Amino acid sequence: MRRHAHHGGLDLSVRELLTSLAGIQETVLLYPIGNTGRPRAQRILTDTDPTQKRLHDLFGLATNAPRR
Repeated sequence: MRRHAHHGGLDLSVRELLTSLAGIQETVLLYPIGNTGRPRAQRILTDTDPTQKRLHDLFGLATNAPRR
C-alpha cells in the first residue's frame, strides 16, 4: 500500500497512511417516514481532507463506498 501511494504521489509513512485511511468513515442517516413503518436510511461518507480524498481515489474505494 505504501508503494502504491508513493507511485501516486503521496510519500507517507505506514503510520500516516493507516491514520489517513482510518479517517475515511461512513455514516448512516435515518429519516422517519410518517408515524409508521421503517425509517429511510441513507449512507454517506464523512468529510475528508485532501490527502484522504487522494487515497480514496488512488485505492479505488469508490467501488465500495456509498454515493451521495
